[in-house]
Amino acid sequence: MTIRPAGLPAVPFPTQPLGQWLAQAPGHLPPDAGGGAARPDGLAARALTADGRAAAEARRFTGTTLSGWNLGPLVDNAVLVVTELLSNALRYGLARPAAQPRGGAAHPLWLGLLRCRDLVLCTVCDHSSDVPVLREPDHFAQSGRGLHIIDCLSASWGWTTPTAAGKAVWAALPTGT
Repeated sequence: MTIRPAGLPAVPFPTQPLGQWLAQAPGHLPPDAGGGAARPDGLAARALTADGRAAAEARRFTGTTLSGWNLGPLVDNAVLVVTELLSNALRYGLARPAAQPRGGAAHPLWLGLLRCRDLVLCTVCDHSSDVPVLREPDHFAQSGRGLHIIDCLSASWGWTTPTAAGKAVWAALPTGT
């Protein structure tokens, strides 16, 4: 996994990117007594369409999930991070026809939230093999600061190794608990 310091049942869940995400995330999650990865305290995922409703659905899902996990103080930052992850997936991850899922699936994106002790891992899975690139922002441009926002608000962020199925871009946020 590359690191930057600092529910619709009819749609198949992207097991390849999620499997990579879960398998590679333990390096950032606290170890348990057995020396392996800590057991997650919560996992929630949602399919998202690549349209104008995706961002609102992602924000609502993130807020509801974190509030249910009694992490209300983290909601604002997590919602902002998820919005930026999703915006990048919509803008860059689905921009090329090759990035579109086979069969024109109605839900080409997945949002996942994983809680493990004092971290919440926010992840967006898309079908592109293109990885995020942190660029120097143009101070006069109206966009181009999303990864900088993610970098500032998260303990770390990165992506899984891209495969033919796509990749997962994630950010680990400390819960402050």
